[in-house]
Amino acid sequence: GRGEGYAIMQLGTIMRIMFSVVLFCSDYLFKLLLIGDSGVGKSCLLLRFSDDSYLESYISTIGVDFKIMTVEQDGKTIKLQIWDTAGQEHFRTITSSYYRGAHDIIVVYDVTDQESFNNAFADEIGIPFMETSAKSSTNVEQAFMAMAAEIKNRMASQPGLNNARPPTVQIRGQLVGQKTSCCSS
Repeated sequence: GRGEGYAIMQLGTIMRIMFSVVLFCSDYLFKLLLIGDSGVGKSCLLLRFSDDSYLESYISTIGVDFKIMTVEQDGKTIKLQIWDTAGQEHFRTITSSYYRGAHDIIVVYDVTDQESFNNAFADEIGIPFMETSAKSSTNVEQAFMAMAAEIKNRMASQPGLNNARPPTVQIRGQLVGQKTSCCSS
C-alpha cells in the first residue's frame, strides 16, 4: 500500500545519509557483492570476515543483507560495503538491482557441488547455463529450444522487431539475401 512505499523511501534516504557519513570518515568506499546459489556459504564468509565467527546452522538470507567493514591498506582507510545476496531463484530479480554501482563481485560456490559453480558463473556473466553432450544427446534439443524461446520472448517484448527481416549486407553491388544462380552468365 501507500505506507509501504513511503517506508521504503525513508529507508533509502536513511541509507544514503548513512553511506555519505561512512564515506566522509574514510578514504574509499567500495561496494562488493557476494553472489552464488543458496546454501553455498555466502553469509558464513561474511560472518567470518566481519565478526570472526562461524555458525554451523544454516539460515537462508531473505532478499539482501549487508555489512560495512573498515580495512587499512597502504595508509588509506577503506570502507567495504559488502552485500550478501539471497541465493534462491525467486530472489534473483530483487538482488539483481543491487548489482548497480558494485565495484566487484565475489562468486561463492560449493567446491563439492559442480552445479553450484555452474549456476554462480552463469549468473555472474548474465547468461543461462545448461550442460550438454553431443555424444549422448543430453540437453542438446533443450538448449536450442531454450534459446529459441528466449529470442521469441525478446521479439515479443519489442513489437517493432516482430516482423523484421534479417539484415542483409551488400557485397560488390549484390545483396546477400538475393537469390542468384551459380550458372548465370
